Formats: sequence, structure tokens, C-alpha cells
Amino acid sequence: MKMRVGITGASGMLGTALINELGNEHEIFATSRRKGREKEGVQWDCFDLTNLQQIDRWLIKTSPDVVIHCAAIVNVDLCEEDIDLATRMHFDTTKTISNYLNCNNKKLIYISTDSVFDGKKNRPYVELDKTNPLNVYAKTKLLGENSVLSMKDGLALRTNIIGWSGADNVTFAEWILKGLIENKPLTLFDDVMFSPLNVSDLSAIINQIIGSSISGLYHCASKDCISKYDFGIKMAEVFNMTSSNIKRISVDEMAFKAERPKNMALDIKKISSVLEYDFPNAVDSIKLMRCQFHNKDKLENNYLKELKEIG
Repeated sequence: MKMRVGITGASGMLGTALINELGNEHEIFATSRRKGREKEGVQWDCFDLTNLQQIDRWLIKTSPDVVIHCAAIVNVDLCEEDIDLATRMHFDTTKTISNYLNCNNKKLIYISTDSVFDGKKNRPYVELDKTNPLNVYAKTKLLGENSVLSMKDGLALRTNIIGWSGADNVTFAEWILKGLIENKPLTLFDDVMFSPLNVSDLSAIINQIIGSSISGLYHCASKDCISKYDFGIKMAEVFNMTSSNIKRISVDEMAFKAERPKNMALDIKKISSVLEYDFPNAVDSIKLMRCQFHNKDKLENNYLKELKEIG
């Protein structure tokens, strides 16, 4: 059934992937500070999402059946410096959207984070584990979760995505790839574990969720976990490059403004039990990036052009 789907943060990596995934099936209402992927059936409205009156006007104007709330401040240290901005973006905007959709019996899919735990457990986290966020980013994202989970039809997905950004901001995986191509020293944490999911997989999963009655809290990630260091080594292997410039380091050696958890691994048994989807492992997510690269039409970045030459 064709639906009216609102997407916040639509010019980002996930927003762009969602437009590609959903654009042929649904009517898309995209919003972001700047216009992103233009496609037939996609209507753009660009404004500052922390302007709550603008959000209300956008929701009334577009009357979405479901909103996928992707917008976030991904710079964790910036959130530590500007608590007010992080709170307005992650909590106030989410509360405004959830209140509107709940009053109108519509659905909200909220993209949360894997960093809501303190990372002290030695196994992947399940949804029932106690949260204990260590930084402002995670604390404010968790506040947003609470608003969503108070709805009749709200769904929060904790995740960690990799993929091609298609934007000016280079993602973690792209940063590694750029360093490998340019043979620059890369220091990667061997004591930080995560469960990365390719953004295309997450988009396909969300497409399934839109047409379902699923609500509540779910972990949505790869079916295994990997350290940031080993992830870099696997990136080099999959893209047939040397990893000699990758150095292992402990996150304890870094002087970040925001404290980071060491274990962000997520257990996906719950979501696997309600969705028919072949969840990939971490290396599969990297391999999908490699496959997608060969299908990329535009190579805006010089390092990508160099990779194309490498093959």
C-alpha cells in the first residue's frame, strides 16, 4: 500500500538510502537543512529542525502516515560542548514529532544509537539491559527514545551504520578507506566493539517495518561484532589494499571531550524473531560497500577516483 512517508535528516547517509529504497513505492516528504537526493515523488522542505513551529507546520502540511526520524548531531564531542543544541535536536524535536503523530494515530520510526550503554558488559547488549549513557549525545538520544516509546505506535531502532555518505562529511568507513588509499597513518581502537550494519540493509529493514504493526524498542545491527581495529583490517582485505599503515590503539589513550563506551555490540535476536530478513555479519556490510562502489556513477571525491583506478 502506498503511504505518505516523512523523512527527517533526509540529505544524510541514511536519509539518502531511504529515498532510494522507498521512493518507488511511497510518496516521500523529505526535510533537512539542505536539499539532498532529488527524485520523482520526493517533495523537499528545507528548514532548521530545532525550530519546533516549523516542524508542526511541516507535519500539518505533509500529513504523513509515518515519519522516519533520522536527523541527529553525529559529532559526539560537539554535543558535549553544546548541551542545549543536542537536547533541542534529539529530545525536543522528537517529542514534537511524537506528540503530533500519536494524536493523529500515525507511526514514528526513530533512529537511535548503540551508545546508550556504558559498555562495561562483555557480551552484546539486549533491549532489556539497563542503559547508562556516558556522554551528552547518548543521553539526549535516550531521552528521544523515551518520547517515542510512550506512543501507541512508536518504534526505536538502536543501530550503527556504515556506507557511502554521498555528502561532504566522510563517514567512519570512508575515513578508513581514504587513509588506506592515501597510505596515511590510521590509529584504530582495538578495545571498542561494535556491530556495524550497511545503510542499505537498514533501509530495506525499515521498508519492511513500514508495512508492519511492529512497535517498541529493537536493536538493529549486524549479527556479530568486531573491534574498530579489526574492522579497519577487514576494510583493507575486502578492498584489496595493504593494512600496514593501520596501528592499534586503546580508546583510553585518546583525550576526547565525550567519554565513549568500549562495548557497543548489539544482540539482534528480538528483531530477527519478528522480521524475515537475512541479517549480515560485519564483514558482509563491508563487502556490500565494495559492490556498491563499482555501481557508483558519480565520484565527487578524489580518493574515490583513485580507488576506481586501483579497481
